[in-house]
Amino acid sequence: MRIVRTPRGARMVVSDAILSEIRSSPGPTDSLFDVLAACVAALAPGPRVALLGFAGGGIIAPLRAMGFDHPVDAVDLSRAGEKLYRQLSGDWAGVVRIAQADAERWLRRSRRRFDLILEDLSITGDSGTIKPYASFDSLPRTIRARLDRSGLAITNLLPLPGTSNESLAFRVAQPHRCALVVHPSGYLNRIVIAGDRLSGAARASRRIRKLLRAIRSNQEKTVSVRTLFRA
Repeated sequence: MRIVRTPRGARMVVSDAILSEIRSSPGPTDSLFDVLAACVAALAPGPRVALLGFAGGGIIAPLRAMGFDHPVDAVDLSRAGEKLYRQLSGDWAGVVRIAQADAERWLRRSRRRFDLILEDLSITGDSGTIKPYASFDSLPRTIRARLDRSGLAITNLLPLPGTSNESLAFRVAQPHRCALVVHPSGYLNRIVIAGDRLSGAARASRRIRKLLRAIRSNQEKTVSVRTLFRA
């Protein structure tokens, strides 16, 4: 992993892929992290948020700029991203509690229920950056078990060779009654939002775009939202 300093902070780069964009002040990253932050700030039904896969906390600066000031509980296998994040962030970052652990094991052992869980796990190998196997196997059910009744799961999906994006989206959303897919153009990622109580695609799109516009992110006009399924 390489650390690349930028005028606004730093980037964590792995094999030329940006793992995290970390700002030294609240504001947009002009990247996928803005869209993830907007999904959280626009749709979270309550203040209890968990982030699986912290890396360098790329969503924190846009999230705080959007006015979402609730505590965030995060987990990651490595402390490297946390160290850089702590160096760059200030009081504006609010309460961000970070544990070093396997994300699914940490979630299973937690006695808390969350209003929203953002799953942003990835692994980098010879074939590039992909999701870990657990993201499509046991983890979606574990996430569902730790959500409040009205809670939402948000998953940052990456393509998996030999499997369609649609199939992957259904696999991570399967434990829930409703699901939306957010597609930021220019990225291979798909963001799946799932829950038992979820607003429609048009309303979600308006709320996400409004927040992106509020922080002047260049991602505002890139986002499309569609319904994956609804019970």
